Amino acid sequence: MLTIGSSSEILRHFSLQDAAKMLADIGYDTIEIWMGHFFQSGLQPKEVQQLMVELNLNYQVHADVRDINLTSSNKGIREESLRQTLETIEIVSEMDARALTLHPGRMSSSKDRPEDFWPVQVEAFEQIAEHAEKHHVLVGVENMEKRPKEFVLLNEDVTRLIGSVNSSHLGLTLDLAHYHSVGDVESFVQSIEVPIVNVHISQAASEKMHLPFETDANDTISFADVLPTVARKYEGPLIIESYVYGKEEEMVRKNFQWLKGCIETCKLNV
Repeated sequence: MLTIGSSSEILRHFSLQDAAKMLADIGYDTIEIWMGHFFQSGLQPKEVQQLMVELNLNYQVHADVRDINLTSSNKGIREESLRQTLETIEIVSEMDARALTLHPGRMSSSKDRPEDFWPVQVEAFEQIAEHAEKHHVLVGVENMEKRPKEFVLLNEDVTRLIGSVNSSHLGLTLDLAHYHSVGDVESFVQSIEVPIVNVHISQAASEKMHLPFETDANDTISFADVLPTVARKYEGPLIIESYVYGKEEEMVRKNFQWLKGCIETCKLNV
């Protein structure tokens, strides 16, 4: 069964408490809490858990990504990025959240060679998976969009990383908009062979990510084709990341209604 969730990042200018209440009032099933939002809230992990129980919201977490790089060629930044990631796993465990999404490491320069970074990428995620297992946290590594320095983009990249680590606590956070930047989304979903932990959904066009579902842009994703394929491989929340600056509250309402209608039209149970 697919349910409807939203990233708290869409409501980044609201407090976490207000953002969660707004989503619950609209009818969302799940909130994905960005760690930056959590730290700004001043709440302790158990207080977040209690808030979500009171609001009857399921919840999961997205790790910080700003200035974090698990494969940085700068040893100090690489080690600090890993330290913060392991600490995030502990917080997620204490919060008793459903899952944690992480971005993979990236190259430090567009002139770097991706193959040189694979050993440290795998090593980092081996440590992450071991820590996640210890703290009973399910981790999803996200497929990234086509942009300079990213090198975990294609199905073979995702399979290589998750397969190399080979942990029951590591799977894929499938970002549909990201894959639209490198290939056909439906074909990608059909070919996924690793466990899907989480799904991010938003509209996308050429070199434009996280657009509103009702966009006038060309070359967008056909969700009527993609969502039935997703539903055959995954049960859980679809985390919406469609965002328009200055129209945050309007967007979360429109996002919910659009996706609810799309799921009903596709005859997928909500």
